[in-house]
Parts: sequence; C-alpha cells; structure tokens
Amino acid sequence: MPEEYFKGEFESKDYTVSITSVSSADINEQYVTSNFSSKSSPVSLAWKNLTYQITDPKTKKQKRIVQNVNGIVNPGEVLAIMGPSGAGKSTFLDLLAGRKDPKNVSGTVFLNGKPGDVKYVSTYVMQDDALMGVLTVRENIQFAADLCFPTTYTQLEKYARIQNIIQEFGLERVADNKIGTVFVRGISGGEKRRCAIASQVLTLPKVIFLDEPTTGLDSAAAYNVMNAIVNMAKRYELTVVASIHQPSTETYALFDKLLLLGHGKTLYFGEREKAINYFEQLGYACPPYNNPADHFLKLVNSDFMKDISEAEQHITKFSIAYSKSTYITNINRQIDETIRLANNYGEIISKKTAKRYARNFFMQTIILMKRSFKNATRNILMFWIRVAMYMCLALLMGSTWWKVGYDQKNIQDRFSAHFFSVAFLAFMSVAGIPGFLEERLVFQRERSNGFYSVGPYVLANTLISIPFLIIITVSFSMIAYPMIGLHENLHNAFYFNIFLFLALFVAESMVVFISAAIPIFVAALAITAFANGFFMVVEGYFVRRDSIRKILKWANYIDYQKYSFEAIVKNDLVGLTFNCDPDPSGQTTCLCNYGGVEATKTCKFTGQEVLNSYGYTDINLYEWALALLGLILAFRIGFYLILLFRKNRH
Repeated sequence: MPEEYFKGEFESKDYTVSITSVSSADINEQYVTSNFSSKSSPVSLAWKNLTYQITDPKTKKQKRIVQNVNGIVNPGEVLAIMGPSGAGKSTFLDLLAGRKDPKNVSGTVFLNGKPGDVKYVSTYVMQDDALMGVLTVRENIQFAADLCFPTTYTQLEKYARIQNIIQEFGLERVADNKIGTVFVRGISGGEKRRCAIASQVLTLPKVIFLDEPTTGLDSAAAYNVMNAIVNMAKRYELTVVASIHQPSTETYALFDKLLLLGHGKTLYFGEREKAINYFEQLGYACPPYNNPADHFLKLVNSDFMKDISEAEQHITKFSIAYSKSTYITNINRQIDETIRLANNYGEIISKKTAKRYARNFFMQTIILMKRSFKNATRNILMFWIRVAMYMCLALLMGSTWWKVGYDQKNIQDRFSAHFFSVAFLAFMSVAGIPGFLEERLVFQRERSNGFYSVGPYVLANTLISIPFLIIITVSFSMIAYPMIGLHENLHNAFYFNIFLFLALFVAESMVVFISAAIPIFVAALAITAFANGFFMVVEGYFVRRDSIRKILKWANYIDYQKYSFEAIVKNDLVGLTFNCDPDPSGQTTCLCNYGGVEATKTCKFTGQEVLNSYGYTDINLYEWALALLGLILAFRIGFYLILLFRKNRH
C-alpha cells in the first residue's frame, strides 16, 4: 500500500480539512473510533422464556428444540454458548438473531429493555468462510466497505476504518495476499477466518452473532480469532454472542459469560468464572489443571448413554438444579431491571429508523460488477479454462472438417459442424458452476447481513458475463470458422458469432438458474448435463422436426440449441450453390439428392433447396434471435425469483 494514499479536500460531519498527503500513520485512532461507534447507543441484549418448537414429521407431535431460556448480555460482554452436539446451540443463536419462523417461537427478546427486532442492529457471522479466493484480504474487506458504508462517509473515513479493522484482526502481514484457491496458495485457515469476520463487522454493529467461529482451527488460530473479537467488543462496547465447540483453556478464558445448553434446556447461565464454583457446589468439581470447558461438556454429554430415558434424566437433573439456584433468580432480576429502566437508554436503530441498504440500487450494481469483474478475470475456473478448452476444440473441429467444400457429400459435414459447435459450446457451460457456487455463498452471507438486495446481484451477474461470453465466442469462431470453410462473407461470419453467443448466454443463464435452485455441485452438474442432453435430442438434428413425437413437441419450442442451430445452418447455406454427385453408372449426368428435376439439368442445387428438403422453411433469423433473448430473460427472471424466495439455512 503506498504511503501517500489520498490528496485533496475531504469533508466529514465533524470537520473540513485540506489534506496534502495522508498515510495510515496520519489517521487519528480516536477519530476513527468515535466516527464508527457512535451512530447509535450500545445495546443490552436480553431474552426471557425463549422457546422454539417444531412438529415432528413422523409422530406429528410438538417437539421443543429450545425450552424457556433466559439471559442477558450487556455492552462490552462476550457470551459463549456451549453444549454437546444437538444441544440446540445454533438454533438458539438463530432465535436471538431473529432467523427462525415466528410461528414456532415464543418468548421475548429485549433490546435495551424493550421488545425489538435485533436484525437492524446486528450482524450474523456464519460458520463457513465466504470470501472471494482470488481477491486479496484488503480487497475483500474493501468491497465489503464499499457495499455497507453509506455515502455520508468520506473516502478518508472508509480507508481509516479498513486500515483499523486490518490491524485489529492482525492481518497487516497478509493484507495484500490472496485468500487462496485450488490453483493459488493463499493465507492460513485462521487468517481466512479473521478476514471473513472482519469483512462482516466493519460497520461495528451493536450486536454480533457468531456461529462456531473457531471450527476447523487449531488452538492458536482459534485464540487469535476470539481475542480479536473480544478486544473489539471491549473497545467499542459491542454485545457479542458466539456458539463455540470445545474451546481451549486460553480461548475459554476470553469470554465473560457462559450459557451451557443440553437438549435445549439451560444447564447454566452466568459469569464464566463462577461456573466452576457452581458445578463444584453440585458435587462436580473440576479436577486441577483440567480445561473447565472440557469438564462441563463431559458432565452434560449424554450421547453415549444406552438408555434414552436415562440420558433425558441426566440432562433434566442439571436443568432442575439450575432452575432452583440463585443464579436464575439473579438473572431474572437483571432482566427485569433492564426492562424497568428501558426509557433511560439512548436511541437504537429500529425498523422505523433503519435505512434498508447503505447504497442505492445503482451503486450496489456498480460495486458488485467491479468485484465480479475482478473475480472473473482472475478466476481460472469461471471463464479462462473454457476459453482454452474452446480454442482447442476449434482447432480439433477445423482439422476434422477442414475446408468442407461445396459438394453434395459435404452437406452432412456442414450440418454436423454446426450441430457440434452449438452443442459442445453450450454443454461445457457447466464449467462455470464451481465459480458461481463460490460467488453464491458470498451473496448469501452478504445479503443476510443487509449489504445489498437480490436485484443488483442478478443484474451485475448478468451484465458482467456478457464480455466474457463474447471472448469465448470470438476465440472459438475466429479459429473454427475459416478452418472449416463456412460461408465466406463477413455478414455471415457476424451472424454465426451472434447466434453462438446467444446460445452460450442462454446456457450460462440456465447454469446459474439450476445452480441457484440446487446449490450442490454434483447435483447441479448432473441436472445441467441432463437438460443439455435432452435439448440435443429434440433439437432437430438427430430426428427431423416433423418426426419428433407429439409428447416431446413442446420441448422443441423451448430448445435454445434448436434456435441457434437452425439459425447458423440457414445463415451458412442460404446464398451458396452446391455440386451434385456424379452418377457412377454413367446413365445420367449426375445424382442430386436436393433440388429435384431442375438440379439434375445443371448438376447444381442451392442451400435454400437443402433447407426446404429438411423442412426448415420457417426459419426467421430475427424471430429466432428474439426467441433466444426471451429464453435468456426467462432463466434470469427465474434465477432472480429463486434467490429472492429461497430460504437459507440460517
């Protein structure tokens, strides 16, 4: 990063100053802190009798996943949610974050003593990292800042915050390193986790939810991740709630409070350091030099008990003990006191005062296009591997159908070359699935945290694919077209490119539509391959259009390969004249399969007569182009609707 980064005048809400040279060293830390932490008051998060129940699909009975959980976390505090697998940790976190169907939820969540929707003051960091692997740490954070900072922030303020968050999460050393892909070695798992969290908490939301932020990390990396979060919480008075699985002694010691769950019931809630004394009073003292977190998890783990009723009794024993303790009484008193003093707290952002998105539709689209362009130009899997593959295929096709010529025997060769051009280029659009699925994961995370809406993402994805599809089309046709010896006219070459491009655009649109509906690589690959194979069958090449069975006629009308294939066949043949085959018996001058009696007189026939013989009398290039554009639009609208209405896991 250059030392001199900004020049000129910058105006903020607090001051106006002329700057000749600004470096990271010039940024006043107190200024940065106040500007990014004083947008609304700190938030005390409390919950009372929080319960979540669902209907068991087998027994049709109501099943409680979380049962009557109470608690409170104050600004600057970090709560650890612990429990064995299936204890309800992630479900409880989703309840607090307002990510569960309200029909199945009872109880109340309080923000500064008032019932409220925590979505408007919080961010939710999911377990899996969602980052653009070909972008650097700084670029990932920079694009997040561009999306979530409103226009009221100056460039200086944004740069200051980015530098600040990079320092807070200990990412200075790797700030300009790429995250990493299967082709590019990147940063470590711990650094990747810190970058993912940093990009989600840039705006210093008053409440931060983290779903197992240390999963998959070694103890040192896990400590560094949590230490960065805890320091940020203390510094900016943020309220942090994190589910965590088997923290080390050092990591566990970072937390202020502990919520221990078992079968959705509260087994302990209170200050972390008091948990040891609490269980010691119950007769379960933590042995010397043992990790308290491991000790508690061993106590409440009933997974390996053979008898189900015995396991339930084991959990119930701890639940009842807690419900009779002074701990629950003190917690309820704190919650009631917070509710009583609700009017004394400062204003917090609510549904009425919150602006839905920091940037408008247009700016969201522009920023997403910039990021997608960088991702596409650097990500080999998205387009470049296809460019190389299509160029190799073009050479192979050119060698196979070298200068097909203008004899009757070459008609089938021309049809085959056109069919293969459309079918293979469209079929190999599946190569874009991995890149799209990576991008979709980032979209899910950012959308759920209110960075942008579905519309700008779909529009950016659509627009940014156009130049790359043009590159793919032209790189293929500039090799294959002259080598095969198709219609030697610039006008015809242009239309050949147009219809190949449209076919590729439809195929690409179908890929993102299917991948959005079924975001599993193998499944999306299989369904896309099946769809393309099906369209090949009803395209009209293997079976003439008029011979396709009625039950499949409908498919011919929505088959994008059919429209592209027929258009480039007509584009190539119309205006050409072909030679009939000589009669080997010598009884006639020539044998003509096309053109009828007139052709035998001249031993020549036209491309239009070939089209007529195959029943291609209704092909209109402009109408076929409109049909392809309509299919592009249909798939893109479907893509939009799936993303709009599909419910994420969280």
